[in-house]
Amino acid sequence: MPVTAIRLFGQFDLSLGGESPRLDSARVESLIAFLSLNADGPQDRRRVASALWPESTEAQARTNLRHVLHTLRLRLPDADEYLVVTSRSLAWRSRAWVDVAEFERLLGGADRERALRDAVDLYAGDLLESCSDEWLAEDRDRLRRRYLDALAELAGLCPPAEAITYAERLVRADPLREDAYRLLMGLHAARDDLAGALRVYHVCSSTLERELGVEPSVATRALYATLLPRSETVRVGGPPLVGRGAEQAQLTAWWRAADAGETRLVLVSGESGVGKSRLAEEFRARCARRGVATAEARCYPVEGSLAYGPVAAWLRSPALRPRLARLDRARLTEIARLLPELLTEVPGLVPPRPLPESDQRHRLFDAVAAVVTSGPTLLVVDDLQHGDRETCRLLHYLLRLGGRLLVLATARREEIEGPLMELLTAARADDRVAELELGRLRREETVLLAQRLTGVTLASADARLLYAETEGNALFVVEAVRSGWTGGQPLSPRVQAVIEARLAQLSPETRTVVAVAAAIGREFGAEVLTEAADVGADTVVRGLDELWRRRIVQDRGGGGAYDFTHGKIREVAYRAISPPRRRELHLRIADVLERLNTAAPGAVAVRIAGHLARAGAVERAVGWFRRAAEAAQLLHAHSQAERLLNHALELLATCPASAERDAVELELRTALLAPLVSMGGYASAATCAAQRRADELTRTLGIVPSPPLLRSMALSALTRGDFAGASRFGERLRAAATDNDEVLVVEAAYVLGIASFWQADFARAREHFERAVRHYRPADRTEHLIRFGQDPKVICLSRLGNTLWFLGLAQEARAAREAALAWADEIEHPYSRGAALVFASVLALDMGDEQDIRRYSAELAAIDNTARQNSQMAVVLQSYVDVLDGAGGAGVERIRREIELTRDEPAAPGTLTVLDRVLLAACEEAGDKVGALEVADRLLDQDGAARIWAPEARRVRSRLA
Repeated sequence: MPVTAIRLFGQFDLSLGGESPRLDSARVESLIAFLSLNADGPQDRRRVASALWPESTEAQARTNLRHVLHTLRLRLPDADEYLVVTSRSLAWRSRAWVDVAEFERLLGGADRERALRDAVDLYAGDLLESCSDEWLAEDRDRLRRRYLDALAELAGLCPPAEAITYAERLVRADPLREDAYRLLMGLHAARDDLAGALRVYHVCSSTLERELGVEPSVATRALYATLLPRSETVRVGGPPLVGRGAEQAQLTAWWRAADAGETRLVLVSGESGVGKSRLAEEFRARCARRGVATAEARCYPVEGSLAYGPVAAWLRSPALRPRLARLDRARLTEIARLLPELLTEVPGLVPPRPLPESDQRHRLFDAVAAVVTSGPTLLVVDDLQHGDRETCRLLHYLLRLGGRLLVLATARREEIEGPLMELLTAARADDRVAELELGRLRREETVLLAQRLTGVTLASADARLLYAETEGNALFVVEAVRSGWTGGQPLSPRVQAVIEARLAQLSPETRTVVAVAAAIGREFGAEVLTEAADVGADTVVRGLDELWRRRIVQDRGGGGAYDFTHGKIREVAYRAISPPRRRELHLRIADVLERLNTAAPGAVAVRIAGHLARAGAVERAVGWFRRAAEAAQLLHAHSQAERLLNHALELLATCPASAERDAVELELRTALLAPLVSMGGYASAATCAAQRRADELTRTLGIVPSPPLLRSMALSALTRGDFAGASRFGERLRAAATDNDEVLVVEAAYVLGIASFWQADFARAREHFERAVRHYRPADRTEHLIRFGQDPKVICLSRLGNTLWFLGLAQEARAAREAALAWADEIEHPYSRGAALVFASVLALDMGDEQDIRRYSAELAAIDNTARQNSQMAVVLQSYVDVLDGAGGAGVERIRREIELTRDEPAAPGTLTVLDRVLLAACEEAGDKVGALEVADRLLDQDGAARIWAPEARRVRSRLA
């Protein structure tokens, strides 16, 4: 009998001899869970039925139980090997290993530290956390308490460094447990980590205020006071939410719909300072208090972070991070693309390998979705107008996927463009977006906000003055009150002046700290702040605490980061720094970020580059922008890579002319080709301009163009229909390939084969295609896919089939076509398979094989075609099938429309000729004599690619003329 393992912590999992059968039934899982938790003996069927269906009658419950047993036998054909079923009772026959039983056994172990370690590692989440059965509640609560107690005990037994890890797990598991915060504060203090201890208190205080509306207990505040005995410890009160009752009610309604499965993006828009973030935070806190998993993030301008920055922040949040433990290893590897620390935290986790764009995006999106949609979830993202294109694409994927998910975003209305506008357009088309325009506060609401902040009733004159000057801008009101205004005195007419007055109230040392924080420009940790400041660590810690108490900065959850409470405050603080001091600070910050991230610099390369640019360190900035672009390309964030490389080129242009500068520019221009091709194709104006400039630089420097540049120019020539030029580039590429560089040998043969094919030189094309297939090594497949976007064996075998047909070798042509499709199926690369199906269909058309045309065109249409040429050919071939089925006029017209859409900018070599070939056959099949003659004449009048179907055009013309 196979070894049976049942995991009930987190998500249900049944393993039989290492295999996990698909049960596809929540009731079957509940039944197995009930029996495994009550494995001390047979269970009365009436007890089982009433536990699983407490609201049903006894008769109905027992009927339901019989249905579930029937389903169980269908899902597990050998169910009787594991289950004992009688007319009166149920029981497990096998001696299953159950994680809950093992957890409780370990908690009673004699070797306390080791046993507790093993026990808490088993706890992957609350008992069947996605199951709402009432019978689970008591056991779930009991086991959770035992888990929390085990973490607390472990923190007291382990060495300090490990103890901190377990105390942090305890805080994440129960964010409202104050003794856990005190334990963690004490552990940091014992290691002389004052910043760490204060950060824990800041998180504790903010969490209690946000979730419960209370301040920390006397014991916790007393411990905090001992950390900074000479400092103030009273924190400025948080701003109340005023005048947003209707908006809160609407958000609640949208959440209820989302909780019922109606996934939606809610965009809260409005001008700066109107209270968008405050409304979002209040709603997030309310949802969290009701047990909803919530995660928050903020977007920054282009230089703020790498692609998927907000997604990484969500995944690191205390609410979603525990869900990672339930992922399978394949998905966890994909998540490591965004959270590289997983590779050191998870023993044996396989590092993610580079994949083609469509494959990588699909796997990454699937992995993120597995985390986000595994339970009711609220994702909050601030300033989505700065969101990168990849994050917006992922959000659209999540919205279309569905589930109990609500995405709450804020944005400044006047800045909505680019990726966010694309997301909104797509989400509106799917009816997945709702918008909430937030206006300024009314007069009475403005006064009420000020009175709640000050605790003083304003006189009528002061109320009029306050509203006249602030015009209901919530940020203006809050900052005015915090700067000391309580009425009876003039009020500055500008919010900037009010913020300046508040910053002036800081101690001199803290003003130094706030300047460094403002120069960092986004969320920051105490370590970066301390290293970058030119004052002592104690001064930084005290300054950071003062900034937190005065609500100039806020903690960003349990990750140890802080951020300004509003971007406007950071702007004002930054403007107060003199230009020379700014350059000095940016250089310091860049050096610190580089020093602290030597193991994984890619994640912070964008920030380092930006700081170096502002510091005037141009040469270093150019190098870091190049590294940042490489990191973006690994995530297939092409638009970001293109922007970063262009920024590097702009900086480089400010340097004196020299051979060294030209060499660096050549490197940047060559690197720019990959993202430009990915976004616009080989024929785009931007791609061709970059190629021309790179080619000019090679001549200026007197060097041979690099293989990537040669191949790019060859593919552009092919796409433009300059097949003779492509052949020349292909020969140069072949000459550049060394004996041991089989990748370039294959790619050069591919270029030469395609160029020869479209020049109707089929003998040479055959020679080149066969050479490419002969030198192709499966071990090089990933390199081909990553560097060049397709598998050359698939393409060359596929095109070899068409070539052999034109050489009169029909049987060999079919064999090559089938070999291409078989290899495409084996490597599972959608683009390559789509390209093979396109030319398999064209070969079937030339052969007059209607059955194959229908088969291949249907397979092509079923692929998720992201490549324009493949998706277009899917439409064209389906239109031809429609002609075969009698819809002649409509089918021919659709093909003509596709040709017009392609005429100015073909997506691939020979595209227009292939489309004309299909149109010729469609017109002939539809009996459209005029149309057929027109296409035949066009093919005969053209040179280049059109010559390969000139004989077919002459045949049609001869028959119809």
